[in-house]
Amino acid sequence: MLFDLNDPTATEVIQTYLECSRENGRTVGLTSGAFDLIHYHHVLYFIRCRRECDILIVGVDSDELVRKRKGEGRPIIYDSRRVTMVDALKPVTFAFIMNSFDDFGLVAKITAPDFIFKSDAYKGHEHEIAGKEHAKEVRIVRDVVDHASTTQILEEAAKIVAKKT
Repeated sequence: MLFDLNDPTATEVIQTYLECSRENGRTVGLTSGAFDLIHYHHVLYFIRCRRECDILIVGVDSDELVRKRKGEGRPIIYDSRRVTMVDALKPVTFAFIMNSFDDFGLVAKITAPDFIFKSDAYKGHEHEIAGKEHAKEVRIVRDVVDHASTTQILEEAAKIVAKKT
């Protein structure tokens, strides 16, 4: 289910749902990322996160945040479409657009997740994760050995196009 972090009614509904779920012994996980050009490794990451929790909440970086992190020309897919695709994936329970780096910490505060999941890129940098003080535990989800990021896929596609011209 998509929700707007800036809508107090939506966040209240999420909090109530999570409270009821916790009363029934369910656990909550939180993660985030750009998820531009969703590919196999994104889906695998969500599956691996969901195996460790009952409810998975995913923040999708806004177009502005992706440009700040990845540079001009990114994202390829608009945030409204990326969040819809992430939300449609079976392992994902809730998805929202993160409009600022502080939004992840705000969602952690609102949802008090049992786990915050991050990729190998955060290994050794767990202290930098926004909202970690609101979670019971930060878990690093190891990257798959044959990892391919959207950036790598785009670089490979550009090489193929360049060879053909």
